[in-house]
Amino acid sequence: MRRFQGKVLLVTGAGSGIGAATARRFAEEGGRVAVADLDREAAERVVGELGSGVAVACDVSDEASVDAAVAAAREGLGRIDCVFNCAGFVRFTPLQELSLAEWNRMLAVHLTGTFLVCKAALPVLREAGGGAIVNMASASAQLARPHLAAYAAAKGGIIAFSRQLALDAHDYGVRVNTIAPGSVGTPLLEGVYDAGAVPHAIQPRVAEPDEIAAVVCFLLSDEASFMTAALVPADGGATAL
Repeated sequence: MRRFQGKVLLVTGAGSGIGAATARRFAEEGGRVAVADLDREAAERVVGELGSGVAVACDVSDEASVDAAVAAAREGLGRIDCVFNCAGFVRFTPLQELSLAEWNRMLAVHLTGTFLVCKAALPVLREAGGGAIVNMASASAQLARPHLAAYAAAKGGIIAFSRQLALDAHDYGVRVNTIAPGSVGTPLLEGVYDAGAVPHAIQPRVAEPDEIAAVVCFLLSDEASFMTAALVPADGGATAL
């Protein structure tokens, strides 16, 4: 398929994991990608794998960095049609040991970062005639899991923010949806699971990044033209149990 011929995607957190898998799939289907990551070298490696595109250094928690990254993507590729907010990290900390600094950092990267990228990108999407945004939540926003208070709160905020943004962005011709993965085999979760550990889900396994990227690309494509403000689980049925 060439669903994204002539389209440009900006992905944050695209130096590895789900972000990198989405960049590859989007490019394979005819699109061009601005690969944004806090680690510029990682972003450049992904662009090298793609054979084209733009690598952009971006700290999503910093407004000036986000504005510069969006401008660089727009200048380098001529337009932006799609955005996937995938930057993030996870840390398991018991509530009584959770510092205010860690709490604030978790919300700054996940929730504030999503807000800043969407705010900066919306006018560029409008300039391109509309488009689509996918924001990254998590099954953890809907499930009680040990030592994930800050992470779950940030992801829950993204779900609420995305629904509101879908309403506000409609006048720009922009659809906004949220994906909520379960356990995915990415560098983000290295060391979290013991070897052989099985997630509690109807499909009791860890997903591959490309399985999540496939759902993201569907939501970014015209095949999802009547979907906005949706929360799409991709968790192997974890939230059904």
